[in-house]
Amino acid sequence: MSLDDATAAAIEEAVLAAPGVTDLYRAKPTLGSAVESARRIASRAPVTRVVLDDDVLRVVVGTDGSVPARVAARAAHDAALRIAGERGLALGRVDVRIARVG
Repeated sequence: MSLDDATAAAIEEAVLAAPGVTDLYRAKPTLGSAVESARRIASRAPVTRVVLDDDVLRVVVGTDGSVPARVAARAAHDAALRIAGERGLALGRVDVRIARVG
């Protein structure tokens, strides 16, 4: 399973629009997605901030403190899952980490 640029961009946009989310950071990739990122950098293709490892979408966000961090994480999760579903991307789960609060 792979994540095309348009789907990644749509997921990033939806996550950034989630209540309380102000920043989106590059998720730490596993070896497989790290190799793909290296290829994208070498080809000068845009590197997405969301990472797809097998059927797991990894998202790392920063929050502004306007809502509790877990509420912002849930909103980011729901936004990413909704867009993935609309685009036909079958996910086993969405992992959202909070990198910064406030």
